[in-house]
Amino acid sequence: MQLEKLAEKIISGYVLTKDEALELYKAPIDVLKESASKITKHFFKDDLELCCISNGKCGKCSEDCKFCAQSRFYNTQIETSPLKTVEEFVAEAKESFEKHIHRYSIVTAGVRLSKAEIDVIAKAFKKIKEEVGIASCGSLGLLDFDDFVKLKESGMARYHCNIETSPNYFKSICTTHSMEDKDATIKAAKKAGLQICSGCIIGMGESVEDRVDIALHLRDLKVDSTPINILNPIAGTPLEHQAPLTEEEIERTIAVFRHILPKVVLRLAGGRLKIQSFYTKLYDFGINSQITGDMLTTAGLTVACDIHNAISLNKTLKRIDPL
Repeated sequence: MQLEKLAEKIISGYVLTKDEALELYKAPIDVLKESASKITKHFFKDDLELCCISNGKCGKCSEDCKFCAQSRFYNTQIETSPLKTVEEFVAEAKESFEKHIHRYSIVTAGVRLSKAEIDVIAKAFKKIKEEVGIASCGSLGLLDFDDFVKLKESGMARYHCNIETSPNYFKSICTTHSMEDKDATIKAAKKAGLQICSGCIIGMGESVEDRVDIALHLRDLKVDSTPINILNPIAGTPLEHQAPLTEEEIERTIAVFRHILPKVVLRLAGGRLKIQSFYTKLYDFGINSQITGDMLTTAGLTVACDIHNAISLNKTLKRIDPL
């Protein structure tokens, strides 16, 4: 594989194979960076999209995802809370819009919401569409097709459902639902006409091959946006003592994702405080979006900080729609 010409091939439509992606991961870091940057700039120029998430319903989750502070299986000492009101969601969306954030996403704990809870969120999305205008997204669990139709008609444009890790490694991370459940949810959301946001957490003990398989699986699912979370080990969870990834491991992983998913928005998500000393370098390895502000149960970087850093690097802050 001629790395010097790989970016041009991918820009022209070449689809990377698994063996090529595994070989690419081991390439000289400067060559990898240059190739990933060339692909990103071709499809996205210097555009950078900001989104934020609302912890719409927190804790007491029935699932046993080993990274998650909200699982009732683990003693993580977080504060739990019921579903927020329509008024609270609308107020948050307005505040986000005024801060020049491009997307606002409601995230809820639990495997799925009740129909009554979906009604509340549908009303919130409808008011946000009418009164605010910010792009609305949802991360609401393993819903069905009818739920997605209702939410789309209410104003939700994009659905988020992380696959978390590779199909092979999934059972090592979660046993209460399956990768097949995730896939079915994503396909139902896509059938309802929603854009798809789906990604992963890296640094959970998965192999390099697993990381390549994550990107390949997301390519098969034809997602529009891929959040890449860096594990932030939470005390009380099974992964609390997991060793952190190195800066280079993170850079290599993101660059390989960019080569496999050239037209997908790669979104830097959770764990940003762990990498705050070098996170802007990741723009050169394929990142062209990020979750700004706080995460669900952990702190993030401020919106003002993210905007300042982006402008200082000559990024154009704008919403990025699917190519």
